[in-house]
Amino acid sequence: MDYYMGELYRRYFRATGFSELEEEIENTRQEVRDCLDQAQQRKLMHLIDAQEQLKAELAQSSFEDGFRLAIGLLREVEVERIRLELKEEGQT
Repeated sequence: MDYYMGELYRRYFRATGFSELEEEIENTRQEVRDCLDQAQQRKLMHLIDAQEQLKAELAQSSFEDGFRLAIGLLREVEVERIRLELKEEGQT
């Protein structure tokens, strides 16, 4: 199931536009980087990489949760449709 969820995510997920916020973050990162020595810059880059990985994992997890919720709702609607059909046929 994880494989299919990953494929659905890669195919259908579209990032929303946060270009202004992303630009502000990048400018601030560069300002901070310029104040640091090389060892501190490596730590900053490690922090940024970890943050990006977390962001990607959260996005995929949210996509998967939403997909599972949609499937659950679809199942409930189908059960209700079948129940109403049986009721109309006088079988309940």
